[in-house]
Amino acid sequence: MANKNQMLADGQSFGPYSGGDDLGAVVAEIGSYTTKMGYAGEDAPRSIFRTSVAALGGGGDADDATPGGKRGGGGGRGAKSALAGAPSGNRITKTNHGDWWHRTLERDGTDGRWELVSPLDPGTGLVYRSPSDVVVPSSGQGTAGGDDEDAMQIDGENNGGGGNGGEGEGKASRPTSAQLNAEGNGCYDLLGRYLRHGFSSSLLSSSSDQPLVLIERSYNPPPIRQKCLEVLFEELQVPAAFLARDAVMSCYAVGRSTGTVVDVGHSGTVVTPVYDGFVENRAILRSPVGGQMLDQATLELLDTLYRDKRSKSQTSKADPNEPPYVMPLYQVRNRRAKGAGAGPCRRSDAMHREARLYVGRTAKEFGVAAAVAGFGYSVAPLDGSDAAAAAAAAVATPAGAAAHHAAEEAARIRAQYINAPKAPFDLPDGTVVDLPVVDRFDAAEIMFGKDSGNTKRREEATEKLRKKLDDVIAASEDVANADEGGDDDGHDDMGSLSASGLRCVKTKDAADKNRGRRQPYTRTVRRSVPYLSGQIGELTSASLPTMVCDAAFKCDRDQQAQLLGNVVLSGGGACLGPNDASFSDRLRDEVESIIHTHTPGWKVKVLSPDRRERSYCSWLGGSIMASIGMFNDFWITKKEYEEYGPSIINRKCP
Repeated sequence: MANKNQMLADGQSFGPYSGGDDLGAVVAEIGSYTTKMGYAGEDAPRSIFRTSVAALGGGGDADDATPGGKRGGGGGRGAKSALAGAPSGNRITKTNHGDWWHRTLERDGTDGRWELVSPLDPGTGLVYRSPSDVVVPSSGQGTAGGDDEDAMQIDGENNGGGGNGGEGEGKASRPTSAQLNAEGNGCYDLLGRYLRHGFSSSLLSSSSDQPLVLIERSYNPPPIRQKCLEVLFEELQVPAAFLARDAVMSCYAVGRSTGTVVDVGHSGTVVTPVYDGFVENRAILRSPVGGQMLDQATLELLDTLYRDKRSKSQTSKADPNEPPYVMPLYQVRNRRAKGAGAGPCRRSDAMHREARLYVGRTAKEFGVAAAVAGFGYSVAPLDGSDAAAAAAAAVATPAGAAAHHAAEEAARIRAQYINAPKAPFDLPDGTVVDLPVVDRFDAAEIMFGKDSGNTKRREEATEKLRKKLDDVIAASEDVANADEGGDDDGHDDMGSLSASGLRCVKTKDAADKNRGRRQPYTRTVRRSVPYLSGQIGELTSASLPTMVCDAAFKCDRDQQAQLLGNVVLSGGGACLGPNDASFSDRLRDEVESIIHTHTPGWKVKVLSPDRRERSYCSWLGGSIMASIGMFNDFWITKKEYEEYGPSIINRKCP
């Protein structure tokens, strides 16, 4: 094995039908919720672990990390994670991939020094840290309750003791180029740390012994792709590598090379047309509606039911310090260990929020709190006044008559579920709440619903994401103007972005080989800005069926029939019940209802594996591709990387 991999690293070949599983290639995918790793040729990944992990920084003052704000210290503006906002010497010294959402990490029950980190940017989904996330605190350390407004809106409670959440909050100043370079490369260090964890802890092997297929986002900008390739070769020392598009791999998983891939992930939904194995970049559509938003809706439902049950069974012996929301398991264990009336466990906002969302995710995955209703289901049925208004409109115009008929049909479908038995669910503290069936279907309507409530919710989420992207672009421009010429040395380490994407590295010494790895982080971010401005991946607040039609109609006319005839459904967010075909059938029916208004003859076919394989569909396609013998000709070898630099990826991994 080692001899074959050494030959592959040297650019040699074993013949046209060698390679694939003979090389023991590893396939890895870093998703927004889980990271999957396994060997090529297998039908399931060997290792699946959380992408967001708890991290402990070192080199800083311990007193600065002491909790002092809401839900624990380390969550204020002046004490963000070790990847963003910490002192330049405060690097990540320890990570915890265990069940930190179930238990505390410190013996004293305080996790204020631990922060939640991920190699993927939470807003853009890319492997880089946006400049707007790097905050330079003033002399007054902040004690506010976290850096995420959504955390406060979702939770609405105080989980930490001490501090008033407002006093002493330091004002953030714009980071300099040197601070960005020091902190920004942390996300790439974390990328290597994640992959090494998978190799050593799960696969029990070394990254230098096996070639690696890394599955990436279809909308990844070329500068980010080249930076990832540098990490693979210079930090992990892989003998060969290949970066594959997740949408193309999803098509391969169902035996297609052309189709419209609907990837419903944790952080959002991406609809990507793929034609003959190539991504149509101009037609990619992105939406922030994903599994996380469904978890949030489910958690809000559980909170409402919990408060209602608590108010009905309120007694004089009730603990006044008990929070009026669903407590995660770690908080329940902490209260039981310290006794009734114990103070809250200090933990950062992000970690507490993820622990609470895990409760909603559990209810959703068990099919108790989230499911897909039949086509025509309506969240808001007609009441008396609305029915009278619709009837008047029906008499006035034919369009009003059609709308009234559709509303009546939706109300009839909804009425089928009103009297269905309720589903019980056990909360972490032992409380049992009963979820109505109607409320179970309302969660999935965030993706499908066209009513005003769900439409407004999607628009607000899209506007937040668009604003964050605008902040990234503005912050990059500010840093470029403030440090103009400060990080350019006349070399183009990232390589040309021309059609071939190749340029030879003129020198061969070790210093020049590693020069790209040391390139300033600000340059990578600035080169990604044009792609974040809409060249790859357009943001939309449309419903999921409308996104599929819009993405297909953005392509050429002669491609649209094939794209709509092969709709590939993937992602863990699409694993909603009550059975394997519920999500795909609802999507097919609604897409057909849209396209049949102008092209009645077109047929829509939704291809998807069962719910177990749907969550790692793109990994499965990468496993199939890397196990083919002819794939040996597509590897980027160590020799090619040293000769052409990271720009080789533009030709060999289009």
